[in-house]
Amino acid sequence: MDDRIRGVNLSGWFIPEPWVTPSLYAATGASNASELQDALGTARYNERVRQHYETFISEDDFRRMSLIGLNAVRLPVPWYAFGSQEDNASYISVIDYIDRAMEWAVKYDMRVLLDLSTVPGGQGDSNDSSATDSVAEWHSSKNGRHTALVVLERLAERYGASDALLGIELLDTPRMRVRHGLLNVSDGIPSHYLRNFYRDAYELIRAHMPEDKIVVFSASGYPSEWRHFMRGDKYKNVLMDVHLYHYRDEFAQDITSPRGLSSAILRNKHVLKEATTTGFPVIVGEWSGAAVFANSSVTPEGRTAYERVFVANQLASFSVARGWFFQTWKTEKRIPAWDARVALGTLEKAMID
Repeated sequence: MDDRIRGVNLSGWFIPEPWVTPSLYAATGASNASELQDALGTARYNERVRQHYETFISEDDFRRMSLIGLNAVRLPVPWYAFGSQEDNASYISVIDYIDRAMEWAVKYDMRVLLDLSTVPGGQGDSNDSSATDSVAEWHSSKNGRHTALVVLERLAERYGASDALLGIELLDTPRMRVRHGLLNVSDGIPSHYLRNFYRDAYELIRAHMPEDKIVVFSASGYPSEWRHFMRGDKYKNVLMDVHLYHYRDEFAQDITSPRGLSSAILRNKHVLKEATTTGFPVIVGEWSGAAVFANSSVTPEGRTAYERVFVANQLASFSVARGWFFQTWKTEKRIPAWDARVALGTLEKAMID
């Protein structure tokens, strides 16, 4: 495998999401996995998600990823990856399915980045706008930190020596508390809490994972805040993850105009430059073809064409990064801007390379 990462997320497999698999949520009124379990009851929920785990991603998916030029997957896993029995909830283990993903990755010369995507109490989501209600109470939850460290170490113990493992991402998109001016402080996890967690997690997993495997932490939307982080000689092969979306924040612009398209690409380049100046190698852990279409006269065919141009231009803007993971490999509805089978499948292989 070459050094440059060209990958996709496998979102919605182990952490069911209604935008990826709406059929799982049909007629339940639920909007996330926890609400879905409440709506169905533990037994029906576990039966439904077990069937989903068995069928949503298969060996054929890995074969098709490899055929279009992809060499890696970013696999979001929940804190209950090894299973969990609690008073008010029960979660089945996903380890057998991670084992399968590892086997398929080896067979098709791909690598897997394991991404701890949920934690007890919630980590928020730094992809969301400040106006979005995104709970981040992990840092004040009982045993939340301990639970996250335990699952990371167990993942490293199980997969650290595997040829299929690219590395481990310590948290997905934690919303970090940041000061704006003298008086305003945003909601989220205190930065010192995140820094200490990342340092402790690094030591735990590196004890089971050789230095050629990467350790990844999230920029949490603020790359420059990590300029002097993990500077000791003991920290090896640590990468920063930035997510680049263009569809709903204050910077989003209509890409049907040349100015809007160039502005979006310049924003990518600015964020990546800010990230690389911290001294860390950088990956784009999530991005998509989704953007603003303010022009109501754009036809569905025209929209597809604009998104294709947008995807191609974004790929070119990632040249300074170690690599990227498109969001996501598949959706039930084959959403063009988010489903890699649509968004990347029509591109020439040389463009992905």
